[in-house]
Amino acid sequence: MMKRNLITICRYTWLMLLIGACTLSASAAKKRSTKPVPRQTAAATVDTDSVERFSTLPLSQTFVDKQIDSLIVFARKYTGTPYRRGGKGPNRFDCSGFMQYVFNHFSCELNASSASQYLQGISVKDEKIRRGDLVFFKGRNSRRSTVGHVGLVTEVYPDGRFKFIHASTSQGIREDWSTSPYYALRYMGARRIYFAQIDQSVLLDAIINLEDVDNDLPFEVDNLSE
Repeated sequence: MMKRNLITICRYTWLMLLIGACTLSASAAKKRSTKPVPRQTAAATVDTDSVERFSTLPLSQTFVDKQIDSLIVFARKYTGTPYRRGGKGPNRFDCSGFMQYVFNHFSCELNASSASQYLQGISVKDEKIRRGDLVFFKGRNSRRSTVGHVGLVTEVYPDGRFKFIHASTSQGIREDWSTSPYYALRYMGARRIYFAQIDQSVLLDAIINLEDVDNDLPFEVDNLSE
């Protein structure tokens, strides 16, 4: 009789332990389903921060400056090349064809027209304009609020003025001032093309030795040119 009672007590004790274990397991499962696991949350945060740091990490400023120098030097090689509507180079250019030709040399594709190029890259505030940016202007009719002309910024000055190289209808490829009355009246805005989008291996091959280039180019100011 005593032996039977002992077995009963043992079975009851085992049953209570089993019920308790199940209860604890269910409670733990409920907590996991309602609250995120700290380790997983921390890992996600670290990954996000890493991605943000990587995506905002700029290229070496020296490398970017050298890219822009090469872009401008290449564009200046075509100074004096005649204008032709629809001209894509290298012997004749219109404004958008010239920009397309210059950027294509550095493996960066631009759209075919100045209006469609105005949709590329990112918008740049006037006070943030720098060398290598594209600047856009209205066409001959200054009353129309549509893009009709584009140029490439070659020099920027502390007072906000800048020079840009472009295909003018009267004198072909040349540089002009942003303060020229004709262009100041028609200026619409600037866009920046990310060099990070360009194949850097091609850029490295395209970068020329700037020490062998004569940068002392004559600059002619003509307020009535286009």
